[in-house]
Amino acid sequence: MPHRDDWIPAGISEFILFADTFCDEVDTNKTKWGLDLSDATALALDYKTFKDDYAISSVKNNHTALEVKATNDAHALLEARIRKMGIPMKTNVKMTDVERKTCGVHNDAGTHTLSPVTDIAPPVLYERHGDLGGNIDFGIPVGGEPAGQEGISVTIGFYEVGKTPPTEADCTQTIMFKTKHEHIVFTDNHFGMAFVGFARYYNTRAVLGTVATKFGGIVS
Repeated sequence: MPHRDDWIPAGISEFILFADTFCDEVDTNKTKWGLDLSDATALALDYKTFKDDYAISSVKNNHTALEVKATNDAHALLEARIRKMGIPMKTNVKMTDVERKTCGVHNDAGTHTLSPVTDIAPPVLYERHGDLGGNIDFGIPVGGEPAGQEGISVTIGFYEVGKTPPTEADCTQTIMFKTKHEHIVFTDNHFGMAFVGFARYYNTRAVLGTVATKFGGIVS
């Protein structure tokens, strides 16, 4: 199934230039364009987090793996926030096409098929590695990876060993991944607790798949 060409640059250097313009335009014109102010505030916070993390991790030969991971996580969260803001902006009658183009939001939905929401979940393998964390590997589903997907969202909840695990809706930590091999780090206040995770694909419009893979382990 064909899917809509992506309007957000994939490369980090191109993404930074795009995000600088998009976030500045939204902050300046949010009232004029009638945008959701709570979403605009959340966008500004995610943008600041990403820029702050990138300023640290981009220093050549002077950054840690955790600092790079923090930037990658912040990148994924900011991109998802921009996609959420961009969807209503495409058809916002208070915006001109010139203003949309300035933001990098192209109103071309009529010339492309929207990326599908998948009903396939990614295989997950979690193994403890190091203190307070572990490695997570995503496999390829039977029949191949679904088209139009941007990455995998993992939502995690914590509970006492032997007790009832939380539902996906009650999980408290969400991480957006774009590669098949990742490392998860938990906070020390969860040491000794069990965790349950739910992994779903999310597409290029930041819409989650309809099914999830459930996995779990112990924070140690």
